Amino acid sequence: MPNTKKKVAEAEKIENVIIGPKIKDIQKETIVEDVVEEEPEETSYIPKRYYVQFYKQVEPSNSAFDVVAGTVYWSDIKQDIIIEGLNNIYSSDVEGLLLGDISLANGVFVSRYETPKDWVKNLHKAIFMNGFYAKDFMEIIDETE
Repeated sequence: MPNTKKKVAEAEKIENVIIGPKIKDIQKETIVEDVVEEEPEETSYIPKRYYVQFYKQVEPSNSAFDVVAGTVYWSDIKQDIIIEGLNNIYSSDVEGLLLGDISLANGVFVSRYETPKDWVKNLHKAIFMNGFYAKDFMEIIDETE
């Protein structure tokens, strides 16, 4: 909602008005204007979750056989990385992947402990060993629990 302020300007006016044999002085005239100042709109903050799924490559020649190893996400509300589900067979491997920094294809490293949100947001671009990879990056609104 705009802020309305009154702008008051005083204009000094001295006029000599001759009325018959007398001279009358008119000295001050007050001008009042409405000035509308626009306030910058507040950008509303919407907390989000950033999901990534880990996969284990079972057969190198055919990705149809790849198995979901687990799902992790970053929560803007909890300010933490949360493991949502892990495949029992690969749970310790995925938990091991969650402990370290990631290396992207362009040679950039993203720290898991210094920038955890960016770490999750870049998992699907990371290079992993032992046949693991992350994909299916998804950003959704984080509803309160």
